[in-house]
Amino acid sequence: EVAPQLSVEPGISINRITLPQGRFTSNLARVRTTYTVTPLMFVSALLQYNSSNQTLSANLRLRWEYQPGSELFVVYNEQRDTLIPRFPGLENRAFIIKVNRLFRF
Repeated sequence: EVAPQLSVEPGISINRITLPQGRFTSNLARVRTTYTVTPLMFVSALLQYNSSNQTLSANLRLRWEYQPGSELFVVYNEQRDTLIPRFPGLENRAFIIKVNRLFRF
């Protein structure tokens, strides 16, 4: 935790996999960051590199609880192929808005 409102969480995962077709090692490196704007709103980001398919993924997410039990999420995801270092190719991109509304009766 860098500050009360900001946390940074790095991580590395090394997986040695054995299949009938052969063996390989997959390395996964990631950094997750969360910034709490208020007790009801936060912004988080995840940056991840996968060595087995050489992809770089990014995820940005905003969460806001606008009423107790009701939330708004705004999410952006992107995944890029890093086989050609100077020209990472776009594999996937998504922009998502999700609204939850709690109805009490």
